[in-house]
Amino acid sequence: MAKKKNDRFLTFLLVLFIIVLIIIFVASLGQVNISDTVSSPKEFKDTKEQAQRRHDKLKVLIEKQIALKEKLTKRFRRIYFAVRLSFIALWGGYIFVLIKLHWIQNLGDALNYSEAAILVCVALNFLTFGNLSNLNSFLGLIKLKLENWIWGKHINISESIEENKTELKMLKNE
Repeated sequence: MAKKKNDRFLTFLLVLFIIVLIIIFVASLGQVNISDTVSSPKEFKDTKEQAQRRHDKLKVLIEKQIALKEKLTKRFRRIYFAVRLSFIALWGGYIFVLIKLHWIQNLGDALNYSEAAILVCVALNFLTFGNLSNLNSFLGLIKLKLENWIWGKHINISESIEENKTELKMLKNE
């Protein structure tokens, strides 16, 4: 009997809690000003000649921004390729030095020494960073700094291009 009373009381509290949440939700709808959070597109109130000049300027600006974005993307890809190529050259130099020292006589020796180098790298990683997630965060930080160095003040160029394209469409419609 006491268990039924307890279950009814918990059900009553749950229903009361849900009703209070609904009341708070409905009451908060009148307090949120949607016009501040959502920006509506500004209408062009100038003359037709000014609109045409603005249209031409936007076309030129968009072309320059797209060219700049392509240039920065190419630079970024070249640097990443150079980093990968340098790691391959480092490994190749390591194998070449071991061949010159006559420590490598066949392919099995090359694989064994490559595995040993990987184990040394993993041990150094563990001593330096502790685990792989710390290494991943460190590499992510390096990538972020490299992107900031390359893209610099043009980091949001994609959004800027899209905004200018929407404004260009709006000018075409008017």
